[in-house]
Amino acid sequence: MTIDTAAPDLVELIAIRLDSLSAAERAIAESILQDPAAASEKSIGQLAIASGSSEATVTRFCRSMGLRGYSHLRLRLAVSAERRRGGDEPEAGMAMLGDIDPGDPIPEIIRKISYADTRAVELTLAQLDIEVLTDVVGKLAAARRILTFGVAASATAAIDAAAKLTLSDCAATVVHDIHGALMTTSLFGDRDVVLAFSHSGRAKEVVDVLTAARLRGAYTVAVTSDPASPAARNADAVLLTAARELRFRSGGVASRMAQLAVVDALFVMLAHGRFDAAVDAADKMHDAVSGHVIGSERVK
Repeated sequence: MTIDTAAPDLVELIAIRLDSLSAAERAIAESILQDPAAASEKSIGQLAIASGSSEATVTRFCRSMGLRGYSHLRLRLAVSAERRRGGDEPEAGMAMLGDIDPGDPIPEIIRKISYADTRAVELTLAQLDIEVLTDVVGKLAAARRILTFGVAASATAAIDAAAKLTLSDCAATVVHDIHGALMTTSLFGDRDVVLAFSHSGRAKEVVDVLTAARLRGAYTVAVTSDPASPAARNADAVLLTAARELRFRSGGVASRMAQLAVVDALFVMLAHGRFDAAVDAADKMHDAVSGHVIGSERVK
């Protein structure tokens, strides 16, 4: 296995996902975060002892982080440690991953918010599984019907996804309540797709819709930050986001920006796959609304 130096910084990803881990996995994460370089040199048994866990729990932790196994964890940690020895950006950025503290001055609060939001987008796009993303785009392009669904803050991403998919000439609908979503999926089959959003992956409504759609044979996609969450387990494909919400910001901008970045990636890939038709559609849509936008005349 080779070291992927272009991969997102694993130590930063662990810090971002710390709150979504189980108590046992969190102990492993905290042990790693104390000294990533030392952790990269430990055997799986040594890390288990250092974190007060078991080798099986360490293996589960690797899966929770989207890694192929313990050797993959050690290699990615070695890359992170080397970046820090070289004085690369992740070390400075880690200081900004801390929560908002009572004594923080306003400029510090703004910097933390800015870092959390922009880094959520950067890390999400950097860690997306291209193979999974490509498969999802293919399913969306061929779908008879698409339902997008999310609750609370994640509903924003579902609304945006339905709008962009419609502009991509896909038959997409967003449903805002669980009853409507379950009734819609009751008519779905193997030519239909459900695209569901949940930052935690634990919103019961989202899990129920994914489960119901999957039972009907529909292709289900979960956009979530937790690869081991109930939503991820009930989806045919998982697109992972990387966002950590600061104190006072449950359901805040960082998680939504990460989800919207995934939506944009899907939209652009759909358009790229049928480039000429997408350009023609964009021209038609511009012309359709040009009379309602002041100063929208094009420069020929």
